[in-house]
Amino acid sequence: MLKHSTTLTVIGFILFFLGLVSILLNLVGVDIFFLSWLYTYSVALSFAVRLAMIIGGVVLIYVGQTDWSREEL
Repeated sequence: MLKHSTTLTVIGFILFFLGLVSILLNLVGVDIFFLSWLYTYSVALSFAVRLAMIIGGVVLIYVGQTDWSREEL
Protein backbone atom coordinates (compact mmCIF):
# COMPACT_ATOMS: atom_id res chain seq x y z
CA MET A 1 0.00 0.00 0.00
CA LEU A 2 0.97 3.59 -0.38
CA LYS A 3 2.71 5.29 2.50
CA HIS A 4 0.05 8.00 2.76
CA SER A 5 -3.01 6.08 1.62
CA THR A 6 -5.13 7.20 4.58
CA THR A 7 -4.36 10.84 3.84
CA LEU A 8 -5.29 10.42 0.17
CA THR A 9 -8.53 8.70 1.12
CA VAL A 10 -9.53 11.43 3.59
CA ILE A 11 -8.71 14.21 1.12
CA GLY A 12 -10.68 12.32 -1.55
CA PHE A 13 -13.74 12.00 0.68
CA ILE A 14 -13.58 15.69 1.60
CA LEU A 15 -13.32 16.72 -2.07
CA PHE A 16 -16.12 14.37 -3.08
CA PHE A 17 -18.39 15.48 -0.24
CA LEU A 18 -17.78 19.21 -0.80
CA GLY A 19 -18.32 18.94 -4.54
CA LEU A 20 -21.51 16.91 -4.20
CA VAL A 21 -22.98 19.08 -1.44
CA SER A 22 -22.06 22.21 -3.36
CA ILE A 23 -23.90 21.02 -6.47
CA LEU A 24 -26.93 19.90 -4.48
CA LEU A 25 -27.11 23.17 -2.55
CA ASN A 26 -26.74 25.08 -5.79
CA LEU A 27 -29.95 23.46 -7.03
CA VAL A 28 -31.90 25.27 -4.31
CA GLY A 29 -30.00 28.55 -4.65
CA VAL A 30 -27.65 28.27 -1.69
CA ASP A 31 -23.87 28.43 -1.96
CA ILE A 32 -21.08 27.33 0.35
CA PHE A 33 -19.38 30.54 1.46
CA PHE A 34 -15.79 29.60 0.54
CA LEU A 35 -16.84 28.44 -2.95
CA SER A 36 -18.87 31.53 -3.80
CA TRP A 37 -15.87 33.08 -5.58
CA LEU A 38 -16.44 30.59 -8.40
CA TYR A 39 -19.48 32.51 -9.63
CA THR A 40 -17.41 35.61 -10.41
CA TYR A 41 -16.17 33.85 -13.57
CA SER A 42 -19.18 32.02 -15.03
CA VAL A 43 -21.78 29.43 -14.16
CA ALA A 44 -20.31 26.87 -16.55
CA LEU A 45 -16.83 27.18 -15.08
CA SER A 46 -18.28 26.95 -11.59
CA PHE A 47 -20.11 23.74 -12.45
CA ALA A 48 -16.99 22.32 -14.14
CA VAL A 49 -14.86 23.00 -11.05
CA ARG A 50 -17.44 21.38 -8.78
CA LEU A 51 -17.68 18.36 -11.08
CA ALA A 52 -13.87 18.14 -11.15
CA MET A 53 -13.90 18.13 -7.34
CA ILE A 54 -16.23 15.11 -7.35
CA ILE A 55 -14.24 13.21 -9.98
CA GLY A 56 -10.92 14.09 -8.36
CA GLY A 57 -12.23 12.92 -5.00
CA VAL A 58 -13.29 9.57 -6.42
CA VAL A 59 -9.90 9.15 -8.10
CA LEU A 60 -8.06 9.94 -4.86
CA ILE A 61 -10.22 7.46 -2.94
CA TYR A 62 -9.50 4.77 -5.53
CA VAL A 63 -5.75 5.44 -5.53
CA GLY A 64 -5.65 5.52 -1.73
CA GLN A 65 -7.52 2.23 -1.36
CA THR A 66 -5.76 0.23 -4.07
CA ASP A 67 -3.13 -2.22 -2.86
CA TRP A 68 -0.45 -1.68 -5.50
CA SER A 69 1.75 -4.51 -4.27
CA ARG A 70 -0.96 -7.08 -5.12
CA GLU A 71 -1.80 -5.64 -8.55
CA GLU A 72 -0.67 -7.58 -11.61
CA LEU A 73 1.17 -5.71 -14.32
